[in-house]
Amino acid sequence: MLIIRGSYHFWPKRVAFRNDYCLRCQSPRRSVAIRTFDVGHLFWIPVLPVGFWKRWQCEVCGQAPHAYPKVRRVFKWAGLVFAIALSLLLWTGPDNADFGMLGWIFRVAAPAGGILLLFDLLHTPKEPSLRQKLAMIPPATDTVCPFCATPLLAGSGARWSCPQCHAVRY
Repeated sequence: MLIIRGSYHFWPKRVAFRNDYCLRCQSPRRSVAIRTFDVGHLFWIPVLPVGFWKRWQCEVCGQAPHAYPKVRRVFKWAGLVFAIALSLLLWTGPDNADFGMLGWIFRVAAPAGGILLLFDLLHTPKEPSLRQKLAMIPPATDTVCPFCATPLLAGSGARWSCPQCHAVRY
């Protein structure tokens, strides 16, 4: 049975900004925190109020800045182990007549896919971690709110906030 479910995000409001590194854009960007009131739905009918949630978004691409857009190396290694195991299973198993042409396609495709995956793993350089990339980003030093162009007020510690829209600089 198909159950259509998800969540609605009502009343979005920009509540904070910071200098960040966007993994999707692969460059330093400004991130904005969006606060919404989330409600879970079943078949497009709002059912369960979840509450207020805050999400960071890149100003350029609109995606979560720290969400990794590529396939992680751990999953590539797991795929290589699976391709090797599948190849061994297919080549050492009995040669049945009902296995047919599809069996031979899998017998050739599994080792070929494993070889291509191994080549990709060995020749793709390991990227620096997100923590190393974030260490190179200077903190935001804006004195004017980027949302409403009002001068920011200094608060306790390094917390600066906008008196008009109540946005916070991180």
